[in-house]
Amino acid sequence: MQPNNIKVLLFLAEGFEDLEAISILDVMGWTQYREWVPTVEVVTTGFRSRIRSRFGLIMKPDIAFKDIVASDYAAFAIPGGFHSHGFDEAYDNRLRDLARKIHSQGGWLATFCVGVLPIAEAGLLNDKQAVTYPYSRNHDNPGRLQQLGAQVMNTSIAIDDHIISCQGPGSSLQVSYSLLKELIGKKNSKEVQRLMCFD
Repeated sequence: MQPNNIKVLLFLAEGFEDLEAISILDVMGWTQYREWVPTVEVVTTGFRSRIRSRFGLIMKPDIAFKDIVASDYAAFAIPGGFHSHGFDEAYDNRLRDLARKIHSQGGWLATFCVGVLPIAEAGLLNDKQAVTYPYSRNHDNPGRLQQLGAQVMNTSIAIDDHIISCQGPGSSLQVSYSLLKELIGKKNSKEVQRLMCFD
């Protein structure tokens, strides 16, 4: 039996990719549309009091990073972003430590695009399948992922050892639905997809 309320922690770095963040917020939000579907609550966090996305969203986090209790969360979601617009802050040791804690307690890590790289730097992808964004102008993201011990796949999405990764924003819904299925089960996840008119 699924718990009645499940929490996902969504980390937003400066310059985060808009669609990747919104897909988690939106898909999990649709769990509120039917009372018999377990509710998945998304709690946003970051290192700043106001966080600007690459394409203009300004987000005020729900919780300060220092106040996070890892055991409160069933999953940790990390959208990718643009290094030219501040995403480098995602490589902070505090994020890596939190990812290790949540993963060690059986939590899921849902990453998007280059959001997988801090997870690889945390040592969580050694000999595990993963993907990342392949078209950066100034960074060899797949090469970096491989250097960090991952088995880089030529697929849009990869799932291995409670870690989901994808190539880019075009796979955002696929990542979000995959995480949802793991959190509330296949039947409930299918109902959310139906309500969103996605087959």
